[in-house]
Amino acid sequence: MAQPYTRLACLVLCLVLAGCAGRPAQPPVYTGRCDIADLRLFPQDLTAYVKKDAASPILSPAEQSAALEKFRNTLFGAWHMKKPSISRRDASLMLNRKARGWKNGSVRWQDREWKAMRSNARMQTYPNINRPGIVVTSTDLREMPTHLPRFTEPTPDPEENPFDYFQYSRLPVGLPVLLCHRSADKRWYYVETSIACGWVDAKDVAPVTQTFMESWEASPLAAIVQEHTVLGATGRVADIGVILPAAGVNAVMVPVKDKSGLAVAMRANVAPGAVEAMPLPMTEANVARLGNAMVGQKYGWGGMLDLRDCSAMTRDLMAPFGIWLPRNSQAQARAGERISLKNMSVRERERTIVRQGVPFASLVTLKGHVVLYVGTYKGRPVILHDLWGIRVDEPAGEDNRLIVGKVIVSSLTPGKELPNLTNNTTIGDRFHTLTVLGGTPR
Repeated sequence: MAQPYTRLACLVLCLVLAGCAGRPAQPPVYTGRCDIADLRLFPQDLTAYVKKDAASPILSPAEQSAALEKFRNTLFGAWHMKKPSISRRDASLMLNRKARGWKNGSVRWQDREWKAMRSNARMQTYPNINRPGIVVTSTDLREMPTHLPRFTEPTPDPEENPFDYFQYSRLPVGLPVLLCHRSADKRWYYVETSIACGWVDAKDVAPVTQTFMESWEASPLAAIVQEHTVLGATGRVADIGVILPAAGVNAVMVPVKDKSGLAVAMRANVAPGAVEAMPLPMTEANVARLGNAMVGQKYGWGGMLDLRDCSAMTRDLMAPFGIWLPRNSQAQARAGERISLKNMSVRERERTIVRQGVPFASLVTLKGHVVLYVGTYKGRPVILHDLWGIRVDEPAGEDNRLIVGKVIVSSLTPGKELPNLTNNTTIGDRFHTLTVLGGTPR
């Protein structure tokens, strides 16, 4: 995930050439967002990088079967825990600190407000519940039991600075959880999930019975493969990467609360083609098809505003194929066969990725960012990634970002043409690991 810098930087060049390429005759002036040259030089359609025919698999049936077994075991892991694995100390870390940051605009958090949250959390009784549950509508996983944000600087517009540091992740509908602890006002649960741990709004989760778990876990799985899919009469909305039990053609099972507050399964019809049996055959064409639905989407830290960040994009894109990826970029780097890219020049990294990477099935990571290698274009490796921004220096010498803020297709060196790159480097200078997923052959 990217680090936050809120002043939006963009070069306005006094050149005949349009866009952000070339070197200005005068010092750069910063006026807002700007597209980078790679967005014009590299097709923003993933089908342009598909080299194998549609029927040629990246993973063999045996490899996909093994990957799916691991996926299922991880997905349902929270239901098989006998007790919470997170200690009281770790679950209370942020609550026990002094107030920090801003809520909205220029309003700072106050110590009395954190004291009130600490009292409501009553962590001295943690864990005060130990019960399996499920997410009944997509919800935010929070570091503190509040919907209010915590920014590191005044933030009038969260869409222009989507870095709420109380936000861990967005949890999808149908995700199994372990309900570990409940707040004094009963409005929040602290939960453990296969993605991460944190606080969720109590209305968005429900306890499950043993019968519910056995039926849900025994069902064949289906993957949502279209963005903004409405789940029948439940009114829930699911995006690519959401996994639910199959319920026939164009239908899935969705958890809803009954009158007693327990989860029950409800059959939901979806639009034709919005759901497919899991795992989808992992071909270049299929990965490109799902990835194309994400290209151009806005960046959203930790799932803020129902958007994705870099690791959420790779995670959601791989899920329909039965490839389980952890929540953050550095953990994803350890999710397959690793090839070190350390102490290499950019050109050496590019050659290694082309030689040893598997298009549409290889991740490339640096500290705080992860991308998907999708093949080559005019001899250069091409990546799909959700990019917040590129490090540049302002005229005063301050570190900042040229904000891209969306899912793009690019080279390993997006923004290379910019005259004021910080230390004259791009992300291509910092990639450290190539990870081949799913036992893919090379």
